[in-house]
Amino acid sequence: MTQKPFFTQPITSCVVPHGEVARFHARVSSMPKPEISWFHNRQPVFPSKNVVFHFDEVTSTATLIIVDAFAEHAGQYTCRAANNAGEAVCSATLTIIREEEGNSRLFQSVLEGEPVELKCKLIACPPPSILWFHNNRSIPKERRRRICTESRMHIHNTSLVIESIKDKDSGSYRVMAINSEGSAESTASLLVSLREEQSANYLGFVRRSVQAHESADNMAEQRKEQKFRVDLRCVGSPFDKMSKVHQGRSRSKSTSVTAKPGRPFVGESIVCKCVA
Repeated sequence: MTQKPFFTQPITSCVVPHGEVARFHARVSSMPKPEISWFHNRQPVFPSKNVVFHFDEVTSTATLIIVDAFAEHAGQYTCRAANNAGEAVCSATLTIIREEEGNSRLFQSVLEGEPVELKCKLIACPPPSILWFHNNRSIPKERRRRICTESRMHIHNTSLVIESIKDKDSGSYRVMAINSEGSAESTASLLVSLREEQSANYLGFVRRSVQAHESADNMAEQRKEQKFRVDLRCVGSPFDKMSKVHQGRSRSKSTSVTAKPGRPFVGESIVCKCVA
């Protein structure tokens, strides 16, 4: 018995901010299983580091994800399902908008040479595929950068550990979870401060402090205390605060959540910390 494909849920048009994730989902019914093809402005689309294809055979859902959507990705997208009985197509439009100026990303600053761990809690049922990206490129398995994921029922804790962080590790980090119901992601940016730059900033601060305190009494008091308060520029802030809030909540009470099928969502955004 054969059945020509038809879409029970065609793709729908969407509007996405510049540089954010764009997704198209289509549910198709056919017998036998269809071959799925994607087109952008009538040109074939092929999977890459920035373009992810996914087909769930249980729900017959085809998914196209553009990890970072820019102006060149705008236009008409078409999903084609075909088997030996025929084919069906559905189309939708992707619109890219630029965010208002001043709505910049937040950064976490770390010191060169330190081990760093980026952590994120994701909630998803059924279990998702979890991907990490650095500057829009998927992170491969290697000795210096390790990806670890622990799952307990529908809660998935994933972490990226970077040993002896380097200047080239600066940039944007994104973790993405994908399952048959959809996807979710969390993004954070990391700024690696060179040790030479930090030493120069410290010396400059000390010189300015000495010049500002011409009073001999003030200078004598500083020598007596034998300590300085150094205020270095910290780029970005909310991650540590967010981590403490969640830690406080976890100490105060525990909650149980009934797992129901649904698209993944971020339980806790990416938190960056130096590993002791």
